[in-house]
Amino acid sequence: MVSVSSLSARLLSVECADPRTARRGRNALIVFTGAIACGLPSIVALFFIPHGPGLSVIIAVFCLCAALCTRLVHRGQVDLGVGLFFVIMIGAELAFPIVSQDSRLTAVYLVIPVAIAGVTLERRGLVAVALASMIVAVVVTLVYPPVDPPPSTFEVVLAALILITFVLMATWLGSDSLRRAAQRADAAAARAGSLADGLVAVNEELEDRVARRTDELERALTRQEALVAELAELSLRDPLTGLHNRRHADHKLPRQLAAAERYDHPMSMAMADLDHFKTVNDDYNYAVGDEVLRRFARILEGTRRTTDVVTRYGGEEFLVMMPQTNMDQGFVVCERLRLEVERHPWHEVVPGLAVTVSIGIADTAHSGGLVTLVAASDIALHRAKREGRNRVVSMSGEPFTRPVTALGLHDPPSAMEA
Repeated sequence: MVSVSSLSARLLSVECADPRTARRGRNALIVFTGAIACGLPSIVALFFIPHGPGLSVIIAVFCLCAALCTRLVHRGQVDLGVGLFFVIMIGAELAFPIVSQDSRLTAVYLVIPVAIAGVTLERRGLVAVALASMIVAVVVTLVYPPVDPPPSTFEVVLAALILITFVLMATWLGSDSLRRAAQRADAAAARAGSLADGLVAVNEELEDRVARRTDELERALTRQEALVAELAELSLRDPLTGLHNRRHADHKLPRQLAAAERYDHPMSMAMADLDHFKTVNDDYNYAVGDEVLRRFARILEGTRRTTDVVTRYGGEEFLVMMPQTNMDQGFVVCERLRLEVERHPWHEVVPGLAVTVSIGIADTAHSGGLVTLVAASDIALHRAKREGRNRVVSMSGEPFTRPVTALGLHDPPSAMEA
C-alpha cells in the first residue's frame, strides 16, 4: 500500500538540480493539481448555468493543458510548464466571456492567476501576469459588459469558492515557503555553529600541534647546539691524553699574549718533552708509550694553575702558557712538574720503566711576539736536552737563582699555585 508521504513525494517530484527552481516547480505542481481538482467538478457544475456546455468544454481543455504543464514541470522544464499554464489560464478567462457574451465575474476570476504567479514566478513574471490579467479584465468588461439578469446565487457561490480555494492555496504555499526558509535558516545556523565549533576545535588542535612542534624544535635546537659545542670542544682536544691540542693553542695563545701586552703583565711559556720517549716505544710497545703520555697528561693537569693553558703540542712535546708569571715563578711551576714526573711510580706501567722530562722556558721580558716566544722556549728545550735532560733551562741558559730546597720542592704538591 502506497503511503501518503510517498504519494506526495511522487506528485511533487521535480527533476532539477537547482534548489530554487525545484522549489518553484513544487509550488507550481501543487497549484496545477489544485486547478485540475477544482476544474473537473466544474465541468459538470457549469451545465446548470446559461451557456454551460461551452464553458464546460473550455474547462475540460484547460484541465488537459494543466495536466500537460504538470508533466513538463515533473521533467524539470519548470519555466516552460509554468509559462504555458498562465497562457492557458488567462486564455480560458478570456474565452469565458466570449462564449457567454457576458463578462460577469471575469474580473474576479482573473485574481486567480495573479495569486498563483506570486508563488510560482519570479518578480518580473508576476508583474507580467498581473498586467496581462488587468488588461484582459478591462478589455472583456468593455467588449462584453455584464447584462441582466445579474449573476445568480450559484454563480456567485461557485466563483467565491474557486477564488477562496486558490487564495488559500497561494497563502498556504507562501507560509510553507516561509516555513521551509526558516527551517533552512535554522539548519544553516546549526551548520554554521557546528562549523564554528569544529573550527575552534581544529584551531586548538593546530595551536597544540604548533606548541608541541615548537617545543620539539627548541629541544632539537638545544641538543644541536650542545652537540656542536661538544664537537667544537672535541676538535680542540687530543683524543689520547684529553688535553687541548695545538689547534686550541693556536687559537688561545694569541689572545693570552695580547692581554699580557695590553695590561703590561708578564707571561712565561714552557715547552716540555719526555726524555728518550722513542726508546720507550722501541723497548716496550706503543701501548706502553700511550699510557706514559696519558699519565704525563694527568701530572700536567695536577700541577698546572687555573690560569695556565696546557696543550699537547705534538708527539711527546707539551706546551704550557703561564699568564701573569715571570721567569722565576715559571721556573717554580716547571721544576715542580719535573720532580712530579721523576718521582712518579712508572714501574706500575711496566717493571723497570723510568721517565723524565726536559723543559725549556721563556718569558715576554726577553722575547717579542708569540712566534718568538714559542721559538725561544723551543730553543731552551733543546739546550736542556743537550745539557743532559731531566732539567729546566731558560732561553738565556741562566741557572735558577734560588736553591730548590728553599722553595720546598722536595715534597710533591697536589696542585700548584705560584
